[in-house]
Amino acid sequence: MSYLRLKSILKTILNSKFLLSLREAFIALIPYFVCSALAIFILNSALAFNIITVKHSLYENVFNAASLILALFPVIVAISIGFFICKNYGQSGIVGAMLALLCFSVHGQYIVIDQGAFSLNPSGATPYALIIPSISSLLLTFLVKIQPNLATYFHQVSRFLSEKLLIILPFFIAFFSFYAFMPLLNLIGNEIAVLITPNPDELSIAQLTFQRMIAIHALWFVGIHGDNTFNMLFDAQYLTQPILANLPAKTFYDTFVLMGGTGCFAGLIIAAFFLKRGSHEQNIVKLSLPFTIFNFCEIILFALPVFLNPVMLVPFLLAPIVNFIISYIVISADWVTVSDVHISWMLPTLFSGYEVSKGFSGVILQCCLILLNAFIYYPFLKKQSEQFHFINAVSKLSDSLNIAEQLRQSSEKDFLSHRQDIEKSNKALQHTLLEISNGKLLLFYQPQICQKTNEIRGFEALLRLQKPDDTIIGPHFLDTLIKHDRTDIIDTWVIEQAQRDLHYFAKRNYRPIISINVNPKVLCDNILITHMCENFKLFPNQLKIEVVESAYLKDKRTVISNIEKLKNNNIKTVIDDFGTGYSSLSMLADLPIDIIKLDKSMLDKAQTQTGEDFYTYVVALLHKMNKHLVAEGVETEKQLKFVRALQIETVQGWYYQKALPKQEIIPYLRQFYSSNN
Repeated sequence: MSYLRLKSILKTILNSKFLLSLREAFIALIPYFVCSALAIFILNSALAFNIITVKHSLYENVFNAASLILALFPVIVAISIGFFICKNYGQSGIVGAMLALLCFSVHGQYIVIDQGAFSLNPSGATPYALIIPSISSLLLTFLVKIQPNLATYFHQVSRFLSEKLLIILPFFIAFFSFYAFMPLLNLIGNEIAVLITPNPDELSIAQLTFQRMIAIHALWFVGIHGDNTFNMLFDAQYLTQPILANLPAKTFYDTFVLMGGTGCFAGLIIAAFFLKRGSHEQNIVKLSLPFTIFNFCEIILFALPVFLNPVMLVPFLLAPIVNFIISYIVISADWVTVSDVHISWMLPTLFSGYEVSKGFSGVILQCCLILLNAFIYYPFLKKQSEQFHFINAVSKLSDSLNIAEQLRQSSEKDFLSHRQDIEKSNKALQHTLLEISNGKLLLFYQPQICQKTNEIRGFEALLRLQKPDDTIIGPHFLDTLIKHDRTDIIDTWVIEQAQRDLHYFAKRNYRPIISINVNPKVLCDNILITHMCENFKLFPNQLKIEVVESAYLKDKRTVISNIEKLKNNNIKTVIDDFGTGYSSLSMLADLPIDIIKLDKSMLDKAQTQTGEDFYTYVVALLHKMNKHLVAEGVETEKQLKFVRALQIETVQGWYYQKALPKQEIIPYLRQFYSSNN
């Protein structure tokens, strides 16, 4: 198998939804690990410094609490796994947690009945804490998907309730199906137990300790507390016996094998500091350092992550194996002298080496082993950081799982549809930008007629696109640009083209007033406002800026300042499309704007009595506010008479003329005034 093929397979495994769900489940347990570790550390420290004794009531209470925490650990794991797998597969996380807890407690023999009394059996049930919740959750999601569509029977109840009713049958089947295949799981479990059960009669203390080391690392790798589980399942009394000379096996193991905790994480920490600064791996080891000093491994194990991570499996097993073999050889050769001292597994590395060897020989051995472990871990950490970075996995988890949870009530299908919409939207933007670049943007001008003097008061510049085949189309692309906040490229062009067109008209001895439409955010752009003021000095009182009211909902102080600046430079601001956006009469009263354009949609609705009344009241109110009004969209004689009756000063619409290219404006002027004389 080629390297690239292997890399592809590993990447697929790392980013699979199931594996990411398990990681998320164990990451959620980190507060539990940290709190329990701190409790154990404080208790043992108090004993070490003779603050309390084993007979003290406080010690008894804390010890009992610690024992209960240990007994409940499999339950917490089962609940977390059930919740996150179901949640990330688009089902109810709470229901998944309940099913996992029920299946594990009953079928995993965690709760047993002895002569009518219930008791906990964590020693026999712990290996199932990962297997049973995983199976129950995956089975539940599968059954929900394949069951007949019964939603029509619950159309009269809320969606939340109907979802829970629809999951009853899959829940029932998933739970009782364990009665069918638990005998097979028990058989497989028993065979595995036979293989890893130590045989003190046939193996030496060193072999038994080595076998235990491999077993607990295998358990840790799949998310099961290796040390506690092994000690509950098997008799490990041999650890108190000498492995070399008079050195107890447990002391040898804690001092010269697991420096920094399970997986020899002291070496991993050294290796991580040689990675790129700010990498995920480096940040995690920094956070875990206070705990790793005292040989607590959970943060690195689950947050890096090491567990269920194929990339880290080799060094996770290789480092302790190397430490075991080298330490055994060195101590056997009497290069390091050892004593029969019993130390706490929490005693920091180097301190433990000094204590066991009664000098610096043990410290030197530990330092050499830590550096060797760092060399073992470094290439794998580097590869993970480059190719299988956990941040990428979390990012994919966020995209494919967390968002799906937010949209869970709309089903996974709706979520996928949402992602497709985003993809289509991005393609639409690319198509729009390509269409604009292949075509030619133009400004067409629609006249605005004064109703008092029957003269052309000005023109509104309307955007058009000339396609390569010379056909002219409207600015359908604006919606796409607005959606993606890319209108700046159009706004700049419109401003510059308006300046060029005013030069065009000036050369023909005509000085019209033109209104250009720009995005509302232009009024918040101080640099662009200054640019406009400078560029239109040659055309005083010939330019108006039309923006919709939404602009005034943000940074009102800047907007007012820029409107005043434009006004001082003989450029007026017009509120466009009034009646369709975020109309706020109180804000209109505060803004230094005198011209309001009434949107065409309001006039269209005036065909009904309600619409006519609304239009009339709005016009009356704006007149009382001393605003100059422009009626957009006047297309019929009836509409013209209506707006004239309301004393609206200026009219714009097809009734007078559609938008024209600048070349046709001068001829239109002659025609307009000749027909009105």
